[in-house]
Amino acid sequence: MRAAPVLALVLALLLTLQPPTAQAEGADPPLSAQDFEAIVQGRTFDTLNLSGRYGVETFLPGRRAIWRDAGQCLEGTWRAEGEMICFDYLGEPFPYCWTYHDRGGWLVAWLNGDRSREPITLQPADEVVTCEGFFGV
Repeated sequence: MRAAPVLALVLALLLTLQPPTAQAEGADPPLSAQDFEAIVQGRTFDTLNLSGRYGVETFLPGRRAIWRDAGQCLEGTWRAEGEMICFDYLGEPFPYCWTYHDRGGWLVAWLNGDRSREPITLQPADEVVTCEGFFGV
């Protein structure tokens, strides 16, 4: 899995080089809630940024999700809010909202749809995330 951080870096750099005209012309619209659900439901995805893998999330039926990283394990739900997919995790004071874009086998997302920020990528993973037995680090 050492190649994953390098792959994430290359992919994120390529994504930031997308011409602004393509964005302005709507050539890369965010996924709808239905399209997002069709891609993620019943699957697990590693989440990567420029530093590498920092979390993993399993998407369950009923628009439920389990997020796990080195410091926490959160159960929650997701919902559409305009063009964004927003996650409401138990114990978190505010939702995390992203625009997701299909890249044919993986996804790229921007927090609050802000393309001036660093994107994240979601790569399919084989594991299933649970919070059972989680103690954190």
